Amino acid sequence: MAEIVTSMGCTPLPCGGLDRAALLEATAVFAIGVWWSGAEARFAFPAPALAPGAVDD
Repeated sequence: MAEIVTSMGCTPLPCGGLDRAALLEATAVFAIGVWWSGAEARFAFPAPALAPGAVDD
């Protein structure tokens, strides 16, 4: 899967196995719903540096 992401010019991010796929799908449905309603979905999620457990390099 990393090869597909890299081929699109992006950097792959390890975020768990397929057991987490349902969580990712639910998050996408939420974000798309926020966007579809006219709001900015990016404001619903913290920047990675501000997320709980983030490590400041």
